[in-house]
Parts: sequence; structure tokens; C-alpha cells
Amino acid sequence: MILRILKNTFIFGALALLSACVSLPKDEQRENLLSAPSVADSVASSVESGMFSLGDWPQENWWEVFQSTELNELIQEALAQNPSIQSIERRVEYAKQSAKVVRSKLFPLLFFDADETWQYLSRNGLYRALNPTVPLNANLVDLTLSFTYEFDFWGKNRNLFNAALGEEKAQEAEAAQVELITTTAVAQAYFALKTNLIRKRLFEALFDVRREVFSLQTLLQDKALLSKLQPLLSEENLLEAEKLLFSIEQEVETDKHLLNILVGAGPDAPLHIAAELPPTLRNITIPKNLSIDLLSRRPDLMAQIWRVESLAHEVGAAKADFYPNINLTAFAGLESIFYRYLFKSTSKTGGLQPAIHLPIFTAGEIRANIRAKKALFDEAVFSYNQLLLQSASEVADLLVLAKATFEQKADQELIVEAAQNRYDIITLRQLSGLDNSFAEYFIKEELILKELDNVTLLYTQYLATIKLIKALGGGYQSAYSLPLTALGDGP
Repeated sequence: MILRILKNTFIFGALALLSACVSLPKDEQRENLLSAPSVADSVASSVESGMFSLGDWPQENWWEVFQSTELNELIQEALAQNPSIQSIERRVEYAKQSAKVVRSKLFPLLFFDADETWQYLSRNGLYRALNPTVPLNANLVDLTLSFTYEFDFWGKNRNLFNAALGEEKAQEAEAAQVELITTTAVAQAYFALKTNLIRKRLFEALFDVRREVFSLQTLLQDKALLSKLQPLLSEENLLEAEKLLFSIEQEVETDKHLLNILVGAGPDAPLHIAAELPPTLRNITIPKNLSIDLLSRRPDLMAQIWRVESLAHEVGAAKADFYPNINLTAFAGLESIFYRYLFKSTSKTGGLQPAIHLPIFTAGEIRANIRAKKALFDEAVFSYNQLLLQSASEVADLLVLAKATFEQKADQELIVEAAQNRYDIITLRQLSGLDNSFAEYFIKEELILKELDNVTLLYTQYLATIKLIKALGGGYQSAYSLPLTALGDGP
């Protein structure tokens, strides 16, 4: 009997193996996917400006390009302590373990059960009447080794496993994106703090100059050598400088709080940052193969394309519900109401149960589930397309911004140099008695204001560089080859 059941089961299985695995057709997977937009014209224009050069992609530790020991230490602290990074790492681990859970469905499962049931049988009951030799007080001991296996002829479990793998890879890319966002935020906050410390020093110098002018004009007014109008205007300028000083002090403290939070410390944790900026970058490297490799270099794009891949497999798994589900269950063990007979050959028990489940009428449930999964797949594809276009636009915009910022910064340096030369000449004329102190103070104030503009542009230059590095993926390189859905030409 058992041999006949096994024979029929294996014959059916052999026939089923000849059928194709159910999946979303390759053309449907790729029909709406866009290929990477070209930014060749923007790259060529940037290189021609002399502010950029063709080279390699950013390195994994991209922040080291700024040659700042302080920044290196802060980013290492953030990578180790930032709560957002720690949280996404747990999500990655959850996705890995979930994939292992789904993978277990692909293998035969083996279980061992041991139980003992104490019971008092009714003397007049059916079981006791048919078995009068069974004692009224009995302990039923059951030791069973059971086996179950679902034949995955239609690829449902394989599709679900591949979907789980896709989600795992998406979470890994998301983790890389969180690290990129955190490290670039630390770098921006660091340079903002450094810049504001320099601006604070310049505002203090501006306040001192205006205070000197106000004091001198007040003295001249007291001597009846000057009207009251000019001291009033100088006092107003002095108060404006004091207000700016208060404002920059607030910004410095806020920057310290933000930087501490990003590295995973409390807002009032001690933070010792020197009021000096590291050497500026005179040139930015642009990857040669920017348009081609942008997809695999951007973790956010890779996360989205792996979600598309995952949903494609979920559609295939949903389609498999139209076909028969074939299971095989078997068990073997020992059963006895007497411990002394438990391990005798007469106590053995066993069974084999092949089963086929075929949906006949489900009131449209299976078809609706397939269409729902397909709708989610299409949504993910269009979201990916939008993100891809935004990524290319972001790179092109930042190339323009960085180019304009570097050019403005170069001009501002010439302006500051000219203002410094004028100040030096006025200082010499004042020492020679050819000019009074007012001329020196006014030129010095102009020089300080131009230096403030220069420092602001310097921060904008750092910011544009960091944002461009972030737009290029910050040294990220996918550890996996691109999935099939990402290899299509797209419309």
C-alpha cells in the first residue's frame, strides 16, 4: 500500500518538474524601467572650467580628502555611536534572519515529539469495551519522529526566498545610505562650526573697530569739534555689530549641540574645535564613468532597485497559488501504554501521507492578490525612475553650484587681497601723518566685511563639495551585481 502511494506521488512529481517555474516575465520586469540619464554635457562643461578634473570615484573614507584630524575623529565616533546607524544595523540583521526563515521552506523539515498522557478509562466506554484487557489506569507514551516536505514545483517558495533576499540587500543599501547621510551631516556641521568660530572672531574685530570710531567721535563731540549726528550713527553701527556678535554666539552653541548629537553624545558634551579651517580644495575630481556607474554607486538607488527585484519575485509567488500545492508528510515512532513494552518492536508505529491541494473556486482572491502585488511592483518601478531622475539632476545641479561657488571664491580672494593692500597703504599714510585714524578705521571695517563674505563663500565651497560627494554616493560600491530588472535598456 505504502509503495503504491509513493509510486503515484513520485510519478506526479516527475510530471510537475517538467513544468516551468512560475515568475513575472522578464519583459514585464524591465518594460517601465528607465536607464541612467546622461550627465555628460554637465561633466564636460565643469571640466572645461578648470575647477574640476576627471578621475576616480570618492573613496570609502571620503572625508579624509579634507586632511582634518578633528573631522576624521568625529566621523569615526558617529559611525560607532550614532543611534540612527545602530538602528538601521538592527534592521539589516532582522532582514537577514527573515530571509533564513523563508529559506527553511525549501528544505524537508524533521521534528521529534515526545509526550505522555495519563488517563482513566471508563469501564463502560467504547474503547474499554473493545479492548477489555487494557487497564483502567493507563499512561500512553508516544515517541514520534515526523517528516514534512512541500514540493516547490511552481517556484513559490523559491520566489519568496528571492524576495526576502532582495529585501535584505535593500536594507543593506539603506544602511549605507544612513551612514552616508550621517557622515555628510557631521562634515557639514563641523565646517559650519569652524566657519562660525572664524566669523565670531571677525565680528569681535568689527565690534572693536566700531567701538573705537564711536569713542573717538564722542570725544570730538565733547570738544565741540563734531556734531551729534555722526556719533549717533556710529552708536547705531556699534549696536548692530553687538547684535551680530550675539547672533553668532548663538549659532556657535547651536552648531556644537548639533555636532554632539550627530556623533551620539549629549548636547553639552565637551567639544574642542579650533577656530581654523583645513586647507581648501582647489579642484574637485569627477568620475570618468559618471553616467554609467551612478546606479551602483548610489545606495539609495540600489535600495530601490532591490525592492523592485523583491516585488517581482512576490508577483511570481502569488501566481503560483493558481497551481496545486503538493505536500508529503510521514512519521515513525514508538507508542505504548506500558513503559516496559515501549522499546519493543511491537510498539512501533508509522505513517505516510501525500497531499494535494488544488484551488477550484476562490471568488477571485488569487487573481486579486496577483494584481495587488503587480501594482506594488509598478509603484516601486516608478518610484525608482523618479529617484533616478532626481539623482542625475542633483549631480548636474551640484556641478553648476560648485563651479559657480569656486569662481566666486576666487574673485572674493582677489577682492580681500585688494582691500588688504588698501588697508596697508592707509596704515602707512596714517603713520606718516597724511591721513587720520578715521580713514584707517573705515578701511579696516571694509576689510573685515569683505573677509566675512570670503569666509561665507568658503563655507559654501565646503558645503558644495560635501553635497557633490554625497550625490556621487560617498565611496559606496554595491557588493552585488545588478539584478536583472536593472539591466534593461528601458524606454
